[in-house]
Amino acid sequence: MTVSQDDPRSAYEQVADDLRRRIASGALKAGQRLDGNAKMAERYGVAPMTIRHALDILRREQLIVSQQGRGTFVASDPVFADSAEEASTMADELGEIKAALELINSRLDRLETQVRERP
Repeated sequence: MTVSQDDPRSAYEQVADDLRRRIASGALKAGQRLDGNAKMAERYGVAPMTIRHALDILRREQLIVSQQGRGTFVASDPVFADSAEEASTMADELGEIKAALELINSRLDRLETQVRERP
């Protein structure tokens, strides 16, 4: 998956959402080591700082843990899967709402311009 410029979410949100979905689906299993930041940056087509930001979010959500000198791993807490799936669903819904709001705002801007241009 590469980050889409057309997606209303920021690049780091897209990366975090993708990793969250992969954890929820079991594609990334508890205890599994994640690829390094440089490799993930290349895969997603973003800067390493974007990956760090996405991982910070997942760390705060306790979906991943980092160990100095060892790497970053999917959390081994058995309860995280349900919350990850719920978080992924909410993130999807929020993304849809955000896209709808952007569309509404663009329509409002266009209508305001048309009203101002009327004689």
